[in-house]
Amino acid sequence: MLKKITLILVAAVLPLFAMAQTVKLGYINSQEVMMMMPEVNNVEKELAEFNEKNMKYLQEMESEIQNKYAKYEQEKDGLTEAIRKVQEEELMNMQQRLQTTYQALQQEAQKKQMELLKPLQDKLMTAIETVSKKQGLTMVYDMVSGAILYKSEAAIDITPAVKKELGIL
Repeated sequence: MLKKITLILVAAVLPLFAMAQTVKLGYINSQEVMMMMPEVNNVEKELAEFNEKNMKYLQEMESEIQNKYAKYEQEKDGLTEAIRKVQEEELMNMQQRLQTTYQALQQEAQKKQMELLKPLQDKLMTAIETVSKKQGLTMVYDMVSGAILYKSEAAIDITPAVKKELGIL
C-alpha cells in the first residue's frame, strides 16, 4: 500500500518538476546595450543639432525681450501712463510667448528623440526576441525599467485564475 501511494505521488509530482525545469528567465540591461549601439552616435549628433538650432531661436527671442525692456527702462519716465501700460503689456506678452515657445520646443525635442530612437529600439527588441528564442527563454526582464521585454507562448497569464480565486470575476 505504501509503495502504491509513493508511486502515485511520484507520478503526480514528477511532471511538475519537469515543467519547472523548462521555465527559463533572462534579464538584460537594455540601456547599456542601447548606448553601445553604433547608431546612437548619429542620434545624439542629430539631436544636438536640433536642440542647438532651437536654443539659438530662444536666445534670439530672449535678447529681443531684453533689448525692448532696456529701451523701456530708459524711456519710461518720459512716457505717458497709457503708453507705459501698453509697453509693459507688450513685454509681458513677449515673455509669455517665450515661455510657450520654450515648452513647445521641449515637447518637439522629446518627440524628435523618440522618433530617432524608435528604429534602434526596434532593432534591439528584434535581437532580444531572436536571442530569447535561441536560448529557449520563457521571459526576459529589463533590469532598468523592470518591464517584460519578451515572453514566449509558453508563458501563462494567471490573471483570470487569480480573479476567480478572489471571487472578483
